[in-house]
Amino acid sequence: MGDAAHVHSPAGGQGMNTGIVDAVVLGRMLAEVVTGNRPDAWLDRYGELRRPAAAEVIALASRLTAMATTRGAARQTLRNAMLSLVGALPPARHRVEMSLSGLARRDATRLAA
Repeated sequence: MGDAAHVHSPAGGQGMNTGIVDAVVLGRMLAEVVTGNRPDAWLDRYGELRRPAAAEVIALASRLTAMATTRGAARQTLRNAMLSLVGALPPARHRVEMSLSGLARRDATRLAA
């Protein structure tokens, strides 16, 4: 599992973090089934639980790729100004940091418990 299971661009380094959360969620779900606390059908929820995170990662990677490959002096200047502004505003910087690290989706591990 892990990085090999993801189709998104490596932009932003999301693969490893997403893979770790995927493994934690699956491990918790498997433990629930193996210990008899949940029926086998419980595992059918795995895709339902993890698909939203995958969609977020794909969207973020696409935005990062588009920003990194921006062409034209005016667009690059606008991009650089926007990134400077985000870096200067603590709430905006925090939101970007949480998204890039994957911590914005950390509640996913609790859903499987």
